[in-house]
Amino acid sequence: MMKALRLKNNVLILLIASVLLTGLSPAAVLGQAAGTDSITCSSTCVNATAIFGSTIFNTIVFPQKVIWNFGDPASGIYNTAAGVQPRHIFSGVGTYNISLAVVRSAGDTVFLKDTLTVTTPMTYNFGPDVYLCEGKDTFLVAPVVPGAVYTWNDDSTTHSDTLHVTQSGLYTVAINGCGVTDSVGVYTSTLPKIELGNNHILCNNEQLTLDATTQNGQYTWLLDGNPLPDNKGQLPVIAPGGTYVAIVGVPGCGVYRDTARITFSSPDAPAFSLGPDTLLCPKQVITLTATAAGATAYDWNDGAFATPSIRVDNAGFYYAFVTINGQCQVVDTVEVKYRGDKKLDFHDTAICKGSSLSLDADFGTGSYKWEAIPPQRDDQNQTGQATYYVYRPGTYSITATVGICVYMDTLTVRFDDSLRPAMAGDTSLCRGEDYWLHVTGNVNTYAWQDGSISADYKVTTSGVYTVVTENGCGKDTLTASINFVTCSCNLMLPNAFSPDGNGQNDTFRPLHACQMSDYQMAIYDRYGDQVFLSSDPGRGWNGSFRGAKAPSGSYVWMVRYFNTDLKQPVFKKGFVVLVR
Repeated sequence: MMKALRLKNNVLILLIASVLLTGLSPAAVLGQAAGTDSITCSSTCVNATAIFGSTIFNTIVFPQKVIWNFGDPASGIYNTAAGVQPRHIFSGVGTYNISLAVVRSAGDTVFLKDTLTVTTPMTYNFGPDVYLCEGKDTFLVAPVVPGAVYTWNDDSTTHSDTLHVTQSGLYTVAINGCGVTDSVGVYTSTLPKIELGNNHILCNNEQLTLDATTQNGQYTWLLDGNPLPDNKGQLPVIAPGGTYVAIVGVPGCGVYRDTARITFSSPDAPAFSLGPDTLLCPKQVITLTATAAGATAYDWNDGAFATPSIRVDNAGFYYAFVTINGQCQVVDTVEVKYRGDKKLDFHDTAICKGSSLSLDADFGTGSYKWEAIPPQRDDQNQTGQATYYVYRPGTYSITATVGICVYMDTLTVRFDDSLRPAMAGDTSLCRGEDYWLHVTGNVNTYAWQDGSISADYKVTTSGVYTVVTENGCGKDTLTASINFVTCSCNLMLPNAFSPDGNGQNDTFRPLHACQMSDYQMAIYDRYGDQVFLSSDPGRGWNGSFRGAKAPSGSYVWMVRYFNTDLKQPVFKKGFVVLVR
């Protein structure tokens, strides 16, 4: 991910020039200073797409108007743009004067100006890709440019010409905001464990495959000292067998080898199977049994000896060598997998007469048995599919059998001629707050005044909001008047944070303290799991979940508190991006 490059010059307020730039009247320009706010840019390369931004939008969250001027008249109508993150392509090298005018909701305007030097990407060769063994590291070196700012694409805080690398990835670097022409791959190989197993005498016609597979491995096989044409990680053993040697070269780690002697003997191999590969439900335990005619000894790969059965409670590959009449061995392998902890979760519901309801119980390939009380028409009672359509009121049950996992659930469906839509009424809110109008009731479709069709509508400005609701029973119209006012307490939260331990933006919490009580913040991941909960506005989320680092991505936050100045409860929600 390309990091934003902070432009070098100080922030200036050019009142007259900015008035001409934006077309605003001088009376509307108050000339308020922007403090330490600055303009940012993702690239300074010629003919590259540069994404602009500014730290001013961390405080002016809902500007009335934004106007950019890129100082590039040769680009014609593309020289100006609106929005908080516009894009621009500079077709020529040189220095450009960048201007930004931000109109606050109160009507006053803040101006920023800076310069951007656009250059041609530097030609550079990092050399061949680098291979590391597990636990090892390396250093990447970029061309030395005195006084330059280096931005590596790994989101690190390193801004010098040398980067310490400990993880696999494709690396490149921008020098003063313009990327060099080359990239280099760093690949980590898992520390090999080449184990061909013990020596075995197999029964006639028995089959065995030796496995020396490892990450990034390069394979050479020997049989009785002679090279084989095989160069894969696995090798089928062919009678009469002999002494097999696997030689595995692993870039960054070295060369590894192991030996096993596999030969064949009479009698013929009897029928032997541990059963098919097995899919288990969460926390389920099964017993694997090795049964073969004439079995006299057992050797399991989990370390069990002299026992025909083992208890399995973990996913993996399990195999057993069974000795037949003390003369030779047969072998079989079974893979055990566990399903995720997915559940059926149907809820009782109501639909209008003449409508239908689709129930989805899809767990993959398996059998699905639906039951309806009272019964529906015959084609529905015999569906056997993961999806079931409800046309009548009643109680519906599903039994889904996938592998040896069984899932069951029941719901009651009633038919209702009433639409009964409902929505919050007229209200006043603090400026900058997020507010959603939510429609409840037995509604199938929604049509808001701007054409939106969701049950939820985000309100950002004062006005009258209207939604037309409809189902098979009829239509109804709801309205609400929303008024945003200036409040003494306006809780603001950032839209991104990076818990990298550098002391800057490491936690996600309110930016401004308010006079409040009954505060509570909850954060959820994309699966709906709650990853953070706090009733202390001074305590923020550090990006961890259950003792581990939460993955990068978008999370939903919800905040509730009581505004003690206005004597009213407040609810806000939004998204935050966790960046690593």
